[in-house]
Amino acid sequence: MSRAKLMMIWALCAISAPILLLAMACQAGFGSTSRALSMAIAYDECGNALFGGARGETISARTGNALLAGKRWARIVAPLIDAIFGAGHCLANATEHLSE
Repeated sequence: MSRAKLMMIWALCAISAPILLLAMACQAGFGSTSRALSMAIAYDECGNALFGGARGETISARTGNALLAGKRWARIVAPLIDAIFGAGHCLANATEHLSE
């Protein structure tokens, strides 16, 4: 994809981001919690992409995969994520399994 097209996409995202955040807050508070969760996962995947993660992968899944691979950074990050979402959250969301 060309840089010009990416800049156009960026502009559309910049315009729509505040609207989407407000919509997510409204869904979480008064509407569909399922829709709010889907939106939260989309933001999570965007954050993962920011740090070089695969498209469509959440930060928790990436961290769980890194734990399975023995990455040092994951041993630091996983307890922080697990403290918010519950013990074993990252490993439960890992998508890659090491063969024995």
